[in-house]
Amino acid sequence: MKRLLHQSLLISLLAFYSDGIFAQSVKDITGVSVTAHGESQFNDLPEGSGLQGNKFKYNTYDAWLSLPPMHFGKTQLLTNINYRQLAFSFDQKNTDHLYQLDKIHEIKAVMIVRHPIAKRWSVLGILIPTVASDFKSGLSSDDLIVDGIYGVSKRFGKKSNLEVGFGLHVMYSFNEFLFTPGISVDYKSNNGKWEGQFYWPRLNVAYNVTSNTQVGIAGSIDWTRYNLKNYTDFEGKEIDYAQFSTVHAGIQFNQRIYKNLWFGLQGGMGLFGSYKLFSPGHDTIRNFSISNTAYGKAMISYRLK
Repeated sequence: MKRLLHQSLLISLLAFYSDGIFAQSVKDITGVSVTAHGESQFNDLPEGSGLQGNKFKYNTYDAWLSLPPMHFGKTQLLTNINYRQLAFSFDQKNTDHLYQLDKIHEIKAVMIVRHPIAKRWSVLGILIPTVASDFKSGLSSDDLIVDGIYGVSKRFGKKSNLEVGFGLHVMYSFNEFLFTPGISVDYKSNNGKWEGQFYWPRLNVAYNVTSNTQVGIAGSIDWTRYNLKNYTDFEGKEIDYAQFSTVHAGIQFNQRIYKNLWFGLQGGMGLFGSYKLFSPGHDTIRNFSISNTAYGKAMISYRLK
């Protein structure tokens, strides 16, 4: 249980203010991006593994769309749809092995209800159903992960330019509930030059060089958990699901190219990567670390200020 709580803490606010949907400073309401990673390899492989010495690369493709907000009196409903694909390519393409990743798909809907209860206070309710699968054996109930977040937020400062949110995050996946706390910080300086967002596990800090150009830093813990039910490894152990994760840390550059259309570049390192395989009882069967690798990201988005 301690291990599961630790994992959940790393992801507890991946969807809290998902993709900056409540951000005061930057709102990329729709866009696409591609992230390319350099060559890497699995470490700590068991003896006899077909992946020994098999190097790989992977790309991440993202697309997102925020639907128009709906109002019911003072209550606001916001909906965001996200799609992500992780595509892997290996040196030894003929290797047919359980551990060899191929394509992982994620389809996520973020439905957020916000209701003001005082001048600077609001209550939040967030539902995040996610389908994560390699689609090799059809869909089942285990391909569905459900997140729910309940919390409050408060604005600070004369211009209400600092907002802090906190709440309880509940996740249900593979017949298990996980409960963790969450916190979010959203800031914009009085002169409009600095913008910062932190919602664990994401960090975004940008400096507005001009009204059309931004530079800054960006970091995140990116992970995906998906179904591998009915697989058995070479030692006869049953594999129920897998989790692939990487910590990204880098610098960013964003440029307005026409009105609300922005182009962004990001580059840095993918650190502390891991690929874990779990049993039906949530025990870790395999835990492979992944060599650090450079990455680059390009993005086009439609942004509201």
